[in-house]
Amino acid sequence: MRLYSIATIGTSLLFLFLFIQLFFTPDAFVEDLGLQTSVPIPILGRRTAMFMLGFSVLLFGARKLIHSEARQWICLSTGITMFGLALLSTFEMIRQTVNNSIWTAIILETTSACLFFILYIKGLRNSNKSLNNNQLNISI
Repeated sequence: MRLYSIATIGTSLLFLFLFIQLFFTPDAFVEDLGLQTSVPIPILGRRTAMFMLGFSVLLFGARKLIHSEARQWICLSTGITMFGLALLSTFEMIRQTVNNSIWTAIILETTSACLFFILYIKGLRNSNKSLNNNQLNISI
């Protein structure tokens, strides 16, 4: 339970930080990556920021969930999201379209993805143990 709380709170704070940056300073966010800004950047940045705020609230609200099917889906979907972001960040780094500041994103995204995948796998094991115990109780 403790690892789950740490992962959800940490990732919630990361999404909140991204919301603040993308909503209030989208041009600076893009420039920090070594990209040029353009007219659509503030519009796309603020729209993306709302997704970040939604994820932040979802994860913060889910921080105290006990093991359940809902918690499993949150772990899986967050792990996939963070892994996808890490892959995209790595791809852009390899293409050299962004500067070295992308390393921070890659490290945070990969760490978060790994935590949520570990939690998901642990949850599957706990579910299987519960199923096996219930089958034992029924057959006795």
